[in-house]
Amino acid sequence: MQEDIVIIATPFHPVKWGSFIARGLLALIIGILVLIWTGIAVQVVVTLIGILIILAAILALVLALKPPAGASRSVVLLVMGVLGLLVGIAAILYRWIAAEALTVIIALLMLFFGFIDLSIAIFHPEYTRHRFLLVFSGAISIILGGVFFFLPAFGAIVLVAVYLGIFAIIYGILSIAIGVMVKREQKKVTSG
Repeated sequence: MQEDIVIIATPFHPVKWGSFIARGLLALIIGILVLIWTGIAVQVVVTLIGILIILAAILALVLALKPPAGASRSVVLLVMGVLGLLVGIAAILYRWIAAEALTVIIALLMLFFGFIDLSIAIFHPEYTRHRFLLVFSGAISIILGGVFFFLPAFGAIVLVAVYLGIFAIIYGILSIAIGVMVKREQKKVTSG
């Protein structure tokens, strides 16, 4: 018994160019709004982090109070759940203090990694031939880490503006460019 296989060629476009354009425009709008209202954006980010902490704390409390079958109750989970609820609520109620605290933690990490880069560049030249890059990245990390440590409110604004606002704008521009290129490619496929 012989089976005939019939192949039907139809144009298939799994990627919709319009979705890239829409995503890009949305990212551009968000990026511009973040740069215009950076203070509000900081408060929104901290509120979302506070909500995330509260959700994690609730999960810890549920696991502490209702452990899986055969497991014992965990005092550590109970304490972490209560502390998490307190920290999450405090982050939502005192957003700028929470933003400054997060910025200080980030600043300490920047200082730590900056000093690591500098010490590798100075004391271990055998690890890399590009010591100037380590010196440069270490110096930038130490300078920004110091500024963010001593001016945490300023640091919070800069971090949100740079990482959220500027990233969203760049992402938006790239998404729009991808959408335009996908549209051109689809026109070539359908016309050619």
